Amino acid sequence: MKKTLLTCTLLAACATTANAQSSVTVFGAVDLNLRYQSNDGAPNKKLMGTDGLNSSRLGFRGTEDLGDGLSAGFWLEAPMTPNDGNSIGLTFRRRSTVSLVSKRWGELRLGRDFTPTFWTRASYDPFGFNGVGLAGNVDPNGLAQPTYVRSSNSVGYFLPGGLGGMYGQIMVAPSEGAPNTKYYSGRLGYAGGPVDVSVAVSRQSLNGGANRFESWVVGGSYDFGFARLQGAYNHDRNDTGAGTTFRHWLLGAVVPVGVAEIHASYNKMDAGSGNGAKMAAVGGVYNLSKRTALYGTYSQLSNEGTFKQSVDFSYPAAISGGTPVTPGGKSRGLEFGIRHFF
Repeated sequence: MKKTLLTCTLLAACATTANAQSSVTVFGAVDLNLRYQSNDGAPNKKLMGTDGLNSSRLGFRGTEDLGDGLSAGFWLEAPMTPNDGNSIGLTFRRRSTVSLVSKRWGELRLGRDFTPTFWTRASYDPFGFNGVGLAGNVDPNGLAQPTYVRSSNSVGYFLPGGLGGMYGQIMVAPSEGAPNTKYYSGRLGYAGGPVDVSVAVSRQSLNGGANRFESWVVGGSYDFGFARLQGAYNHDRNDTGAGTTFRHWLLGAVVPVGVAEIHASYNKMDAGSGNGAKMAAVGGVYNLSKRTALYGTYSQLSNEGTFKQSVDFSYPAAISGGTPVTPGGKSRGLEFGIRHFF
């Protein structure tokens, strides 16, 4: 009788633990394409590329219900290069966080995560900051900063839902001994009906705090039903040496056509003194299902002055190796691929 009682007690404890764990999910995306690149001053390139529509990734996430509207969760997400079996090695540098979430008070998140300024930029890029059409192709400075896209050792807070469409986050990260990684940022936005608008600001310390890299971004979209118009403006300033200010305008649209979509954008970067870059991109997506899609994108980038940006930007740069462009020259890219979510 005692053994039976002990067994029942252990089973009940295990059941309680199992019920508290709401979910553990393995997820990801595999995105491969055939790509053609033509850069002034360099041989043409024909290659198999990745991340043309969405970033290839492998992730694990889970939540645990702690009761009274409180839950705990984790998120581990690693980039992949499926064209070569992930030769760069599997690390969770896309995201590695642990969270406490309250339905009333919001979310406290610790670890390596996307920055508020990057989220604002990517949200209004018709190409989702991927492929030969991504908005970052015209950026000579911002994406080179170690905390522009993601920040390690960060403490983040997210507003709860149910605030009449308002959303927002703040992020603080100490340098932890690494150069140029002390970071502060915040984002505030509103999404309701067809409208989505947001603004974000950030500051990153440079050279041990002697200099700063500051950014602010404002963007918005409006869904007319037959098309969703998107636009953004970001202003970056690096006060190292003489200091340089970068101004980036983005205007784009996503047009649904049955199970397909047309994506288009125009980007302009102005760094002053006759330096800058312009890029136009157009693409199509055909959704075979909710998880699988075929896509194609063409883009052309024109540099001005000393700029030598290319449409083959890849993050991290080690994936593509980068292709040089003659200062003031042009860069063109064409890719056709398939993306599958799991």
